[in-house]
Amino acid sequence: MWNVKNNYLLLYLSLIFIFAAFWLYIKHSVGNDWGISEWIINYQGGFTRRGLPGEISYQISKFFDFNLRFIIFLTQTIFYSIYLVLIYNFFKRVKFNVVFLLAIYTPIFLFFHVAELESLARKEIFLFIGFIWFYNISSKEKSIFYPTLWIIFILPLICVLYEQTVFYFTFFAAVIIIKLRNDSLVKLSLKIITIFIPAITVSWFSAFTLISPEGFEIMKLSLEENFGESCYGSCGLMNSKREALVHFNATINKLTEKENSIFIYLFRYFLIFLVGFAPLLILIKNSFLKIKILNFKGIIYPFLLLNIMIPIHWLMFIDWGRAVNITYVSSILFYFYLFKNEYIKLNEKHLKKQIELILKKKFIKNKRYIVIFIFAIYSFGWSPPTLLSADVNSFPGYRLPYKTAKYLFSK
Repeated sequence: MWNVKNNYLLLYLSLIFIFAAFWLYIKHSVGNDWGISEWIINYQGGFTRRGLPGEISYQISKFFDFNLRFIIFLTQTIFYSIYLVLIYNFFKRVKFNVVFLLAIYTPIFLFFHVAELESLARKEIFLFIGFIWFYNISSKEKSIFYPTLWIIFILPLICVLYEQTVFYFTFFAAVIIIKLRNDSLVKLSLKIITIFIPAITVSWFSAFTLISPEGFEIMKLSLEENFGESCYGSCGLMNSKREALVHFNATINKLTEKENSIFIYLFRYFLIFLVGFAPLLILIKNSFLKIKILNFKGIIYPFLLLNIMIPIHWLMFIDWGRAVNITYVSSILFYFYLFKNEYIKLNEKHLKKQIELILKKKFIKNKRYIVIFIFAIYSFGWSPPTLLSADVNSFPGYRLPYKTAKYLFSK
């Protein structure tokens, strides 16, 4: 299989950052942008989920007499740039092959955020940064000490920033299981339960400690009086959709809003999931464990177990494009954590034979150009929509630069 130089990844991430920073700046002054509304939630009316970044931005803006939206723009840009830098450092030593290339450049991974600007720099960015940070300190040669401290002290903070992190605890637990794989099952279970108690407690508190109606009015009034901001979008949901059950009902109502809509939406996202995950699924199918963990040999069933809580997460919001992205990020980062630390082995010979078998058709004369064409169409020819009910986007690789250029020239 052809190897691809990693400096292309640096160029790719640089372009994503340029588009992201540009559109974050444009979006920060849009009055009804949901990406901003999520970041203006604060603690002025009492504790509420996802309010910590907004409270910090609120206090900075008030202390220095800055525009709140501009501070949010800076915060979003900083954390998104940190994410991209961490992504580059995480993958830069990987020797890419064709399937690796497609798995990283799939439109449900990095490109999704700039293709679907409503999903750009949302609160799950803290979970993504947390994954890479945790995997970096949990490398094969390092002891269990630092990953344990990280779960006890850092993971609860990430749960405050993004309370739905709880659905992805399995990925953090899997690393601990790998580190302690020689312990007995009882001893291993007790250790995992113990170190996850702080994060579970904080997650429960974050999810079920609801802001009161009076507190919501105080938060709403504080935004209006100090910054002339209205509490809309995600901020407004702190009042109308406080309870978890309300979110489940909203998703179910959306799925059944029209005749046969549930079948249309589920089929659409099944195809999005299948096509977007295809390279990673191929890698998972052709990989096997080099270490002994229970009776597992392949990694298909471990990955299914790691994602066991994901359906519940999907039912909690209607932004299924974001749901696909979050699910993919958690899975691909864990796969490459295993690969980089040589916990798994990829059967590259078998994978190479499969690819060569496809490309050995008589009508295919120049395989390299065919691969480039497939890569361009696959990676930039489509992207999932943000909302559950929206259609798949076509040719975002063209529309994004065109939209950016058009905006610049119109100004």
